[in-house]
This record gives sequence, C-alpha cells and structure tokens, in this order.
Amino acid sequence: MKKQMFGFAATLLLGANVLLPVFAQAESLNELDKKESAITRQSDKISGELQIALNDVNEKYQEVNEIRTKISQNEAILKKTKTDIAETEQKIEQRKLAIAERMKTAQVNSMTNRSITALLEAKDLGEFLDRAFAMSVIQNTEKTKVASLGEAKDKLTELKVTQEKTQVQLKKDSQSLEAETTKLDNKMANLKQELADNKTSLEKISQDKEVEKARQAAEKAQKAQAEKEAKAEKAAQAEKAAQAAAAKKTEEAAKVAAAQEKVQVASQAASQVSKPASSQQTTTSEQPKPAAEKPAEPSTPTTSGRTLQMESTAYSCAESVNTYFTAMGIDLRQNPQVVAVDPSVIPLGSMVEVSGYGIAIAGDTGGAIKGNIIDCHFSTVEECIQWGRRSVTVTVIS
Repeated sequence: MKKQMFGFAATLLLGANVLLPVFAQAESLNELDKKESAITRQSDKISGELQIALNDVNEKYQEVNEIRTKISQNEAILKKTKTDIAETEQKIEQRKLAIAERMKTAQVNSMTNRSITALLEAKDLGEFLDRAFAMSVIQNTEKTKVASLGEAKDKLTELKVTQEKTQVQLKKDSQSLEAETTKLDNKMANLKQELADNKTSLEKISQDKEVEKARQAAEKAQKAQAEKEAKAEKAAQAEKAAQAAAAKKTEEAAKVAAAQEKVQVASQAASQVSKPASSQQTTTSEQPKPAAEKPAEPSTPTTSGRTLQMESTAYSCAESVNTYFTAMGIDLRQNPQVVAVDPSVIPLGSMVEVSGYGIAIAGDTGGAIKGNIIDCHFSTVEECIQWGRRSVTVTVIS
C-alpha cells in the first residue's frame, strides 16, 4: 500500500512539474473573465452600430429606388414631350404649307381681285363691312392657328429643358446616394469583421479558461495529495509516539509494580520485626495460640523515610473535568493508586505512604497543588467525597 501511495505521489509530482512551466505565463481566471466581459461589451456596442448602419443602408437604398423611379418617370415624360414637340412641329409645318399653298392658289386664280370684287359688289355699307370682317376673321384664324402651334411648341420646348435639367439632377442625386450606400456597405463589412474577430477572441478566452481551470484542478489535487501525505506522516508519528508512550507506561507500570512489591516486602519485614518476642516463642499445648487481630487502617506511616505533615484532598478520573492520564503518562484506570504532588516538595516518580490511604506513586500534578498539599486519587467520586479534606502524614519512601 505504501509503495502504491509513493508511486501515485511521484506521478502527481511529475505531472505538476511538467504542467507548471506550461501554465507559468497563464492568466488567472479573474483576468480572463475581465477580458471576456470587455470583449462582450464591445461586441454588443458593435452590434448596435451594425444595426444603425443597416437601418441607414436600408434608408439610402429606399431613397435610391425612389430617385430611380423618379428618373424613370421623368424619362417617360421627357420622351412624351419630345414626341409632342415633334408632332407640333409637324403640324406647324403642315399649316405653313397649307397657307403657302392657299396663297399660291390665290395668286394663280386672282383671289385678291375676287375678294375686292366681292367687297365692291356689296349692296350697301353694312354688307361691305360684314364681308370685310368675314375675310379678316378667316385670315386671323389662320394666323391664330399658326401662333397657337408656335406657343405649344415653345411650351413643350421649355418643358423639355426643365425635364432634362431634372433628369441631370436626379442622376447626380442617385450617384451621391449610391456612393453613400457603398460607404455604408463598407462600414457594415468592417463591423461584421470586428464581430468575427471578437468571436474568435472569445473562443480563445474560453479555451484559456478551460486550461486555467485544469491547472487549478491539478494544483488542488497536488495540494490535497500533499495534505494527505502530511496527515499520513503525522498519523505515523502519532502511532510511533503512542507506541513509545505505551512502552514507557509499561516500563513505568513495571517499575511501580516492582516498587510496590518492594514496599510490601519491606512492610512485611517491618511487621515481622515489630511482633513481640512472646509471639515468636513456641507455645505449649496448654497455652492456646491467640487469634490474630485484623490490622486497623494505619493512621501513621509504617515505612521509614522523609516524613511530612500535609493537607490532603481527593480527585477521581471518573470526573468529567479530568483525564485518564497523569502528568507522567500513568493510566489511572490501570494504576489508580496515584497521588498528585508539588514536584518542588516531592519529586515526581517517588514512592510515598499516605496515612489512611496507603502506599502510592507521586505521578501527577495540579494547578492547586502547591506546597504541603497532596491530592489522592480514587476510582469513584463517592470515595472522594468520603475522603474529603484532612491532615495526613506522608512518608517519602524513594
């Protein structure tokens, strides 16, 4: 399992070393988002300008079409005017020929003399005037017809000139509008190209963002793997520390057991020495052996060593505020016979005998344990309450 983890870590580190130079110059996601936002805003602006240009082009094309329609209409009118002028000129020419033919006929047939004779043959002055007026009307009618035809020709000629001028102006306007339309078409083409370029830029930014996300994912995976390895290393160290602590506890427990055994041996030896001589002598059958009395709980030390008068309190690992392990690492669930002392008064690790409590090891400390105060451990809170606070004699055995 460790080999597999090592192989995976090596592969990940190798991949990171390969990818990091590639991504060294890569932009952050924040910078790419800013670029993408700016290009998007620019594209929106270009789209608005493109729509305006499109509307302008449509208007110009409409104006061009209207002018072309006017040009067509004007060409039709001009064509008709030219036809009318030709017809009028033809009529004038025909009228002139008719008048000339009539005058020629009058000269040949002596019409002037007949007209004069007709006037002279009038019966009276009134008939003479009537005949003269009739002849004048006939002549004026001919002249009026010729004159009206001339006026019609003049009007048609004037109309022709006007239409030709209009036609020239319409063509100029058409050319100007077509030039403007060409400019608008070019502008639209440029705007479309800008939009295409922006689209390409956005696609490039999208690709860069994907690459940056992949880089961040690789970096995150590398960090997670490093954290995992650190936790595994910490757990291994903690396991080693726990094993060392367990070994130390086992060693200390063995020392405590040996010390307790030594104390018990010493206590038994002391009790043997303190027996009266009479109890050691052989008794006869007539003198029965007295019944052994049960030793009372000692109130004074039964061992030799430095003796101190101290105030004693009690505590228990069963209380929620306490832990199972002492300052020396002794597990109170396995070795409950422990007292807490001030190390400046009684060194930690010393074997002590507390009157009323028994032999214990000085294996713990406490914030309130200062000077001549000793705190005795009990397995239950009820025992602590029964013990209370009392004065005791403490003998330091070792």
